[in-house]
Amino acid sequence: MPAQEPQPQVTVRLATAEDREALEANETTKTTGLTARYLEMQDEGDFYVVVGLLDDEIRGRVILDCRHSNELAPEMKLLWVVPDARRQGLGVALTSYLEKLAAELGHDAIFLGVTPDNPAAIPLYISLDYTPTGAHRSAVNLSVIDGENGGTDEPTEAIYRKSLKLR
Repeated sequence: MPAQEPQPQVTVRLATAEDREALEANETTKTTGLTARYLEMQDEGDFYVVVGLLDDEIRGRVILDCRHSNELAPEMKLLWVVPDARRQGLGVALTSYLEKLAAELGHDAIFLGVTPDNPAAIPLYISLDYTPTGAHRSAVNLSVIDGENGGTDEPTEAIYRKSLKLR
């Protein structure tokens, strides 16, 4: 019987300034400079950059935006996992960490927007008990990992919600 390959160790934590270089390595020409801005926003408060690591290497990221200026606060934004690290539990671990953080901050629910040109994300969110609200909004589609040409110039996102009280 062949030996099973060891599963990578999954770790999720808040990003630090030391993570900037690894995060910037995944930026595209459309998103150049956003990592630095996100880390600045985290320093300003109510904005959290969370990184996911496989075997101590950053392989994903997600943002929790709790700023009062955000109509969907708290909102999960910009979940990504590098393609070769997908289907190893990192997306679920990032999402779970974010939900716990939002609950610790006193929120009853968490929201997210997803575009129809991101069909892989929708089944993940539904499997994690996010439900469509029926609301939509215009959104800027910035894909940090999947390249330069993803999405439309004027995308519309469907809004999903998850209760943080029902666990």
